[in-house]
Amino acid sequence: MKVICSKDELLKGMQLVQPVITSKATLPVLSNFLFETDGQKVKLSATDLEIGVNCYIKADVQKEGGVTIPAKRFADIIRELPNGDIEIKADETKQINIKSAKSKFTLMGIDKKEYPTLPEFPKENIIKIPAAVLNSLLKKTLFAVSKDEQRYVLNGVFIIIDKGEIKAVSTDGRRLAYICEKGLDAKISGKSIIPTKAVADILRLISLNESVEELTLGFSDNQIAVEIGDITFQANLIEGVFPNYEQVIPKKSNSKIKIKTEDMMAAVKQMAPLTSGKIASDKTSAIKLSFEKNRLAISANTAGLGSGETEIEIEYGGDQIDINFNPNYIKDILQNIEDPNVVFSYTTSQNPVVLTPESNENYICVVMPMR
Repeated sequence: MKVICSKDELLKGMQLVQPVITSKATLPVLSNFLFETDGQKVKLSATDLEIGVNCYIKADVQKEGGVTIPAKRFADIIRELPNGDIEIKADETKQINIKSAKSKFTLMGIDKKEYPTLPEFPKENIIKIPAAVLNSLLKKTLFAVSKDEQRYVLNGVFIIIDKGEIKAVSTDGRRLAYICEKGLDAKISGKSIIPTKAVADILRLISLNESVEELTLGFSDNQIAVEIGDITFQANLIEGVFPNYEQVIPKKSNSKIKIKTEDMMAAVKQMAPLTSGKIASDKTSAIKLSFEKNRLAISANTAGLGSGETEIEIEYGGDQIDINFNPNYIKDILQNIEDPNVVFSYTTSQNPVVLTPESNENYICVVMPMR
C-alpha cells in the first residue's frame, strides 16, 4: 500500500475515529485503527466492539492495500509534522513508513484481517432526519441519563419513533427529560435505548459536520446506525425495558410560574458555591426557592460553610411556597431551555416539579425536590 494524503485530511479523519478507540483495549488490534484504500480515497475505521465509526478522506492512492495502525502514536506523529503532503506506505511485514519533508518514521501495524468487521448499514428500518433535530433530541436529554451501572436500562437515551413523531427520554430516578419532534416523514416505528457514550459520539460527529443538514438513522435488532455525509457510526443498543416514563410526568398542577431563564440561571449559579465541596457534600445541601407574589427568593444555607440569598422578579400570583432543589439539576435544565422564559409547574413542595420552555410544550423536564 502507498498513499499520499495532506496533513489536514489525516487529522480530520483521526479526529473522527480516534475517540472511539479505548486506551484499555482487551485485544491489541483494538488500539489500532484500520487504514485502507477504497478507489481514490482512504477509508478509516475504528471500533471498541460496542461502538464503531468509519469515514473517508481524500488521498492520492498509488498502490492499493490496507493495514491497522497504532492510533495514538500515529496521531501524535501526524500532529507534529509540517503542513503539506504526507506519504504513508505499508509492506508485507505490516511495517508502516511515514514520510513528510525531511522527516521519516516507522510504526509496526497489524494485519487488517485481524480487525473486527463493522456491520453493514441497515437497508431497512431507516429514517431520514434533519441533523439539527437529532442533535436537539439527544442534547436536551443526555444530561438526565443515569450514571448508576446497576440500573443499566437508564444508562442511555430512550428513543421512540411512531406515526411521524420521534421522542427522546432520559431519567436517573431524580429527574427526567422528555422531548418530542413532530411532522417527520417516518414510515417506521420502534423503541431503542442508545447508550450514553454512543449519544455523546453522535453529538460529537454532528458538531464536526455542521454542513450536513440531513442524516440517516438505521435500526437493526440490537444496533443503531447513523450516516452523516460520508461518515457511518454504529453502536450496540442497551437491551432491556425502559420504565414507564409517562406516569412520572405530572398531568396536573396547582400553579404555573413564569420566570426569565437568564435571571433564574444567574441566581442559581450565585447560590451553588454554598452547596458544593466536602463540607456541603451531604444530601441536605440544597438551594431553597421561596415563591411569593411576583417574587422569588433563592437562598442557600450550609452549616460550617455559610449562607446567601438573592431574589428575582417572576410572574406569579399564588400562595407562598418553599421548595428545595439540587442546584446542579436546575442548572442542567436551564442550560437546555432555549427560550427567554421558563415555566415552573407544581402541585406541592414535596411532589415533582415540571419545567418547560414557555414557547415549547413538547420539551418537558421533571425534577424531584430535596426533602
